[in-house]
Amino acid sequence: MTSEETKQVIEQLKQFAKRWNELYAAEKFEEMKYLATEDVGIANAKDSKEPSGLIYGRDKYYEGIVNAYGKEKNLLVMKYENWEYIPLDDNTFYTIGKYTLEPKMVGVNCWLLRRNSPADPWRIFRVIDNNDSEQNLT
Repeated sequence: MTSEETKQVIEQLKQFAKRWNELYAAEKFEEMKYLATEDVGIANAKDSKEPSGLIYGRDKYYEGIVNAYGKEKNLLVMKYENWEYIPLDDNTFYTIGKYTLEPKMVGVNCWLLRRNSPADPWRIFRVIDNNDSEQNLT
């Protein structure tokens, strides 16, 4: 991938992330789960029965999104412009960056995104979420 192609892909990923935030803010959680692959793996050692510490599937991804929104109707603010974007190959990208989940959480989110070909949409293949729910941001 040339540097120009990398720049174009990073812009695509920023648009993907913006769409993710828009769906979250609109509480369209059912639509959000289709931004992930069917076999999405979520790092969650506490709930996983797998040696990897992952739980798998869109339904688990959906549950995680709904639980993050929670009773307080947490507003997610991802700072995508400041994320790192690391190409692994033409159709696989790793992203990592900070977010806030108002009113009480700050964390780092990592996505491994895949697409089948340049003509296909990006999807979340693996996700790691590390947050400190006890940290008060106010």
